[in-house]
Amino acid sequence: MAKALAVTGALACGAAAAYYLYGPAEDDDDADDLPTVTPSECTQIMEKITMIMQQQINNLMRKIQAQGAQIPQQMLQSYLVEHFETQLKEVQSVVFREFGKDEDEVEHACAYYEAKETRDDKVVEACNNLRSLYTNVGGRVELDLPEDLTVEKMCVIFEEYMGAVQQAQIAFSQHLQQLKARGAQVTTSQLNETRNNLMQNHVLTVLKKYDMTNLLWVAALEKYSDSQVFKAAVERCKKGGAAP
Repeated sequence: MAKALAVTGALACGAAAAYYLYGPAEDDDDADDLPTVTPSECTQIMEKITMIMQQQINNLMRKIQAQGAQIPQQMLQSYLVEHFETQLKEVQSVVFREFGKDEDEVEHACAYYEAKETRDDKVVEACNNLRSLYTNVGGRVELDLPEDLTVEKMCVIFEEYMGAVQQAQIAFSQHLQQLKARGAQVTTSQLNETRNNLMQNHVLTVLKKYDMTNLLWVAALEKYSDSQVFKAAVERCKKGGAAP
């Protein structure tokens, strides 16, 4: 829940970066103009930006862990969001130049290929992967949720999701026991990677079942965080009521 309720850092991004993270503006007067960036180019650009940003976040987290500093969660999230937005502005400038495109061209292309009438699935996925990375560090993205994703349905999904989290924790404990039995030597970084992979595999199974992405999941948590019905479901999970 912490990620879904994370604070939003100061907007250090340029216009294109803001679009990539928060979605297209409703009053885009140029929405009907054909983009000068092809879907393939747009996808490659977004994938490269996401790859570089993922590497930078991983490196930063390793440095923070190596220092062993105990940073309050809210302060850490604020720092990560600000760092992400600042670095994204620099990274996108480099990648745009590499592809011979400017900020406005890429922004318009993404908006065009994400529009319902001219949608390109690969571009949409590439843009959403960057947004998902942003939410993972504590950023906030607002999306239109599917009409059938009611609070009642969200409660069902949430309980299954938390059940998957519990299963991932059990699987990780079993993994640790197997390592100890073999006398294997592993680093903290390797253990963290194993834990994260187990968690992702388990929870993604639940999200895929309901045709949801990580990005949509975080947006839904944000929307229903103040719902009394949803809060009751959260309390049930805290008391061990999640499905095994």
